[in-house]
This record gives sequence, structure tokens and C-alpha cells, in this order.
Amino acid sequence: MKKMLFGAIACSGLLLAGCASSPEVASTEAGRVREDELYERMKNEVTQSGMTYGEQMLQQILLEDILDHAYGDEVSDEDVDAELEREAEPYGGVEEFEEMIAMQGMSLDDVRNSVRTSLQVRAAIQDHVEITEEEIEEAYENYAIDSTVAHILVEDLGLAEEIIDELNDGADFGELVAEHTMDTGTIESDGELVLEPGRFVPEFEEAAMELEEGEFTQEPVESQFGYHIIKLVEEGEKGTLEEERETIEAMILDSYMQDQAVVQEAIGELVRDANVQISDEDLTGAMQQFMQPASEQQEMDQDMLDELLEEEGLEEDENGVEEDPETDEDTDTDVDADSDADAEDAEEAEEDNE
Repeated sequence: MKKMLFGAIACSGLLLAGCASSPEVASTEAGRVREDELYERMKNEVTQSGMTYGEQMLQQILLEDILDHAYGDEVSDEDVDAELEREAEPYGGVEEFEEMIAMQGMSLDDVRNSVRTSLQVRAAIQDHVEITEEEIEEAYENYAIDSTVAHILVEDLGLAEEIIDELNDGADFGELVAEHTMDTGTIESDGELVLEPGRFVPEFEEAAMELEEGEFTQEPVESQFGYHIIKLVEEGEKGTLEEERETIEAMILDSYMQDQAVVQEAIGELVRDANVQISDEDLTGAMQQFMQPASEQQEMDQDMLDELLEEEGLEEDENGVEEDPETDEDTDTDVDADSDADAEDAEEAEEDNE
């Protein structure tokens, strides 16, 4: 409340001219919103994470700059486009994907920038971790290669049923893809897709997994995109370890991408090497979480725990926290003393009765 009052006072009287000179970002009949007012509000409004909006935004900008400085040359536009196409594939291609994200208020450039940052984070993690041969061998044992499917996507249920009838009469799947499918991104490949688990809507993935090699669905598969006719072109078959090594290593790297502790430490190394200087004291918390190595943070947490336990007269053993032995002895003595006192009282009462 004091900050709000101070802001109101600062923009009145002697400081009115200074506030009015700040560029305007919006206005209504009730007044104008200027850049410095917006800036101050962003610095002071706290989000659910505990950081202010200003700290969050500054963190994002600094991280993007640091990552781009370190890995901008390693992540090319071609890499970004290839990853974007891969992510857009389950939605029918880049054009259909762009239409979908536009409904969410996002542009393709927004997603492209996000993809670029993600690939740069991946490069940072790759430099940070050391994938062992044991990890590779274990991952290979659990690895199942993805199958290849093809699909025809149409909007009308009746048309989907007609296409299935034509396929049962011996029509060529690829020709029907070229003639009917709405998935323009797979026309040139005769509707073929790599069936990577988790990349497709559940209805599509479940139906595809039930097929035998060469079979196609006898009923149209409905999803949010329309009606699919799905064919299992080739069931995945795993190669030797050396043949699959590159894929296995990429999978392990993907798993590290999902480990927040690894991501935090990999980015933290870059941040600490970047000599971050934040001039505005109100925004100094923006990069705080990255400024201390995880190992030092754990040591500090343990020191704090030990100090707290000592203050409370407790100690920590292998099984957790137990009471201080000295405290236990004092307690036992007190209990014994109380028991003796109770016994004496009982004897006195008995003598009085006699």
C-alpha cells in the first residue's frame, strides 16, 4: 500500500512533469498508462512462483541471450525448421499446426523461437553430462524401434467409409492418399509417418498399435482432426547396438532434458560463466536460482539442517532425526523421580488409613 501511495505522490506536484514525459503505452477516458508506470508495476507484482513479473521476464531474456551466445552457432535455422516440422507432423503439417496455435494467440515465430531455445538447452546438457556405456547398454535393452504407419485424413465419416471399401477392393493406399487426404504434410510420402509413442493423439496411436503389418483399420478412427484410415506399413525391428547407438544416445539425452536438476545445473554453469550484472536492485532475484552450484546448495541445506537440529537439542542418525541422548537421560530421571514420589505418597496414605 505504501508503494502504491508513494507512486501516486511521485507522479504529482513537482515530479508530474517527469512522469508525463514517459512514453505512453495505453490510454482510456480514465487516464494514461506510461512505460515507467508499467515497469514499476511489473517489478513489484509477485507471481505464484515468488518472483515478480519483471524478474521472470528479465530471466527469460537473459537466458535466451546467454544460450544464444554459447550455442547460437551450433543450432542452425535448418535444425530449427526440422524440429518444428517434426513437432507439427502429428497435427497434419506446419500449416495446420500454425492454424491451431493461432487460435491460442501464438504465432509460428513464437514457436520457432521456443524450439531454438530448447535445442540450445539440449546442446548445453549434452556438454554437461557424460553418457556412460552402461547407460547405453541398459537403454538398448529397453529400446523398441518405432513402426511406420500411413494414414488418410478426411473430414466426412461417409467418405472415410467409402475409402475403406475401396481399399478392401484392392485400391492403392498411396493413390487414395493423394486423392483424398487433408494432411498435406504427408502427401508426398504416401501418408507415411513414424509411429513415435506420445506424439499422436491417443485415438490414432491406440488404433495403430492394434494393427498387424500390412493391415489397415476397418472402421474410421475419429480424432479432433477428422477421420483417419490407418495402415501399419512396417513393424519396427531393432538393429544391433552399434546400429542403434546414435538413436539410443539421443533418447538418453531426451531423458536428461526431462530432469529438472540436470537442466538447472547445465544452465547454471552457463549463467555463472556469463558474469551477469543486474543494475536494477529490484530485479536482482531474476537469476538467483542459477548462481549457486547444486552441490554447494545441498551442502548449505545440510548445514542449515544441522544447525536447526542443534538448536532444538536433536541429532540426525541414519534413520532420520532422533532425540538428543542427554535429553533422553534427563527425561528418564524425571520419570523415575516422579515414580518414587508417587510411591512415597501411596505409603503415607496407607499409614494414615491404618
